[in-house]
Amino acid sequence: MLVEEIMIRDVSVVKADTSVFDALTLAEKKRVRHLPVVAEDEVIGIISDRDLRDVKPSVLCSEKLDILTGTYVKDIMHTQVVTVHPLDAIEDAARMIYEHRVGCLPVVQEGKLVGIVTTSDLLHALVDLMGMGQPGSHLEIEVPDQPGALLDIARIIKDNEINIISIYINPDKHMEKRVVSLRIATFDPRRIIEQIKSAGYPVLFPMSLGGALT
Repeated sequence: MLVEEIMIRDVSVVKADTSVFDALTLAEKKRVRHLPVVAEDEVIGIISDRDLRDVKPSVLCSEKLDILTGTYVKDIMHTQVVTVHPLDAIEDAARMIYEHRVGCLPVVQEGKLVGIVTTSDLLHALVDLMGMGQPGSHLEIEVPDQPGALLDIARIIKDNEINIISIYINPDKHMEKRVVSLRIATFDPRRIIEQIKSAGYPVLFPMSLGGALT
């Protein structure tokens, strides 16, 4: 799945000379947490709801209101902006958000802002990719890091005429093994689990009371 499939295209933006009062009003009206700062569609900065809260007085009186109208976006914006391209994979976008500890990524193509993707957008997309919204059962199986293991498991599931909703593989901490995480379209995976165990693959989830199903 690509960023362009999940990004918000109608992006609320501000300019460097926009007052903090106007930026705050826009953010509250549009119910957004991030506002890219643009100059002729080029991203030159970004502000968040936290930046705005830090400036916003706790009580609005005429004197304190002057703080908001007399302070500008350029005074509080972050100029080091992490961006993505519409054709980047959402996994790469999620990694960038994690590594840079940001709440959103402006989407830039040919130097122009074309969208924005947030942590909630990415989380929703990753949940969809893993098939968590579809009914079924979750299995975690330990396999050796060698060709053919995944095929063995897929064949067992196929022989039971069960569909695989989603599958992903993560390395075991010992690295010579991997953990295959599956979501399959059945509420009763017991027969499949027994067959996987019989083929020599430990089932890490669901677990028996004594530990992994081996």
